[in-house]
Amino acid sequence: MVGHAFKPEYDAIKWDHGKHAEARFAAWCEGRTGYPLVDAGMRQLRQTGYMHNRLRMVTACFLVKDLGLDWRRGEAWFAQHLNDFDLAANNGGWQWAASTGCDAQPYFRIFNPVSQSEKFDPEGKFIKRYVPELARLPTAAIHAPWRAKPLELTEAGVVLGRDYPEPLVDHDEARRLTLARFAVAKAPRPR
Repeated sequence: MVGHAFKPEYDAIKWDHGKHAEARFAAWCEGRTGYPLVDAGMRQLRQTGYMHNRLRMVTACFLVKDLGLDWRRGEAWFAQHLNDFDLAANNGGWQWAASTGCDAQPYFRIFNPVSQSEKFDPEGKFIKRYVPELARLPTAAIHAPWRAKPLELTEAGVVLGRDYPEPLVDHDEARRLTLARFAVAKAPRPR
């Protein structure tokens, strides 16, 4: 399974490439996607060499299904940065998130990074620790600062695009593109 999908039909997926994809990959690696939970997880990984399993799933799903980037790139990044790196666990986790592996999540299951944040970090404590530029936002706004009221942003000293990035993608639009991208794996194959 190293280097290719456990389910061969998923090797036909066309991942984004080029300068735009490189910029998105760099933003993901550096924790500046504009999605606070994703950014907090990626910053934690860079700072500590560790990331909780829930965050591994959220950040992996975001790379593959929101940014449209090849899961192998994220797998390699995690391999370089995880203190607890294990080839089988890392590959299996990435293929699970990318829907390409054994017993993987279905390709149409796409984690919403905002609802995951609200559910698993309801008070924004984790985000405040790793994305301190958002720490003064009200709890209701910290999960999706682009939805915050202008006054909330001003009072928190946050200017989107300067202090914290605008979201790289619109999650709903990215979901639509992912479903189209993964359709190739469900197309009938010639025999």
